[in-house]
Amino acid sequence: MNDLKGYANIFGDIKPFAGEVPRGYLVDFVGTLTDADFRSMWGVDPKTTGGSVVETQLPTMATYGECWFEAANWVLAAQDARERYVMVTLGACYGAQAVGAYRTLQLLNPMPAKLVAVEPEPGNIEWIRRHMKDNGIDPDDQWLVCSAISDRNEPVLFPVGSPGSGAQNCFSTNENAAREFYSKEIIKSGRTEDALRSLLLHNNTGIKKDLVPNSDYNFMSEIKMVSAVTLRDVLSPFDVVDFLESDIQQSEILVFPPFMDLLKKKVRRIHIGTHGAEVHATLAKLFKSDGWEIVFDFEPNKKHSSALGDFDLNDGVLSVRNPNL
Repeated sequence: MNDLKGYANIFGDIKPFAGEVPRGYLVDFVGTLTDADFRSMWGVDPKTTGGSVVETQLPTMATYGECWFEAANWVLAAQDARERYVMVTLGACYGAQAVGAYRTLQLLNPMPAKLVAVEPEPGNIEWIRRHMKDNGIDPDDQWLVCSAISDRNEPVLFPVGSPGSGAQNCFSTNENAAREFYSKEIIKSGRTEDALRSLLLHNNTGIKKDLVPNSDYNFMSEIKMVSAVTLRDVLSPFDVVDFLESDIQQSEILVFPPFMDLLKKKVRRIHIGTHGAEVHATLAKLFKSDGWEIVFDFEPNKKHSSALGDFDLNDGVLSVRNPNL
C-alpha cells in the first residue's frame, strides 16, 4: 500500500500528446480535448485557450497532485483489461474520468469498451455527450444515467444547477435533518401551497442553495426531487466491471457499504475520492476487512509526503484492487 516508488514509471508506455489544439479547448497528456466552457467557472477563458500547437508532459506528483492517482488508475485498469472493457463513473460531472480512462485504454490496450456515467445534473449529461463526441466516442453507444446514486431507489432531494461545479451531493440535502429544515423554511415563509404545487407538478421545492459559498462565481442550484439508482442497478447488467470511479461528495458512505458482496463479485478496481476523514477511514477499513488489496490510501484535507514528491489533497484517495478478479 502507498508504495509510490514502485509507480515511478507508470506512465512510461504513453507518449504524451503533442499537436494542434482547436481554439477553445484544453488538452491533456493522453490527447483528451476538453471544451474550455466546462472549466470557465474556474477561471478558464475559452477565448484565449487552444488555437496553437501544444506539447504536453506526462503527469508528475508536482503537476497533477490528486489527479495523478486518477490517471494512474486509468493506466492500471487498462493494463488489466481483457477482451472488453467496462468503466463506471459515479458523479460523472462532464465525463472527464470516463473519457480519460477510454483514451488511456486505446493507447495501451485497445479493445471495445462500454462507458457508464451516472450523473443527476441534466446539464452535465449534455456536456458528457459533447465531451464524448469531441473525443471520438459515440455517446449513444454508452450508458448515460441521469439519476442520483444512493443506497436505495427512493427519490432523493438533490441540488440541480451549476453544471461543471462538481459540488452537488444528496448526502447533505437528503438526510432527515435537511428535509426537516426545508419543511420548516417552507412553512415559515408562507409558501406551503406553492411548494406543494411545485413538488407535485415539477419535482421542485423552490429552495435555492449556493453550492460554493463565498465564491466569486454564482454556483446556485435548486433543491429538486430526482430519481436514484443503486450500485446493484448499475452493476447488474455486467459480468465484470474493469474500473469503477467515484466522486460523489460524501455520498460514498451511503452508496458502497450495502453492496460489498456485489462489488467483490463483479468489480476489478475501484478509485474513490473520499470526503471527510471519518468517511475515508470507514471505507478503507471496510474494503481491507473484505479482502481487497489497498493500493493507494491517503486521507483528505492533508499534505502528504511520498517518494514521488509532496502533494496536497482536498478529496481523499482510496484505490483498491479485487484479488479475486
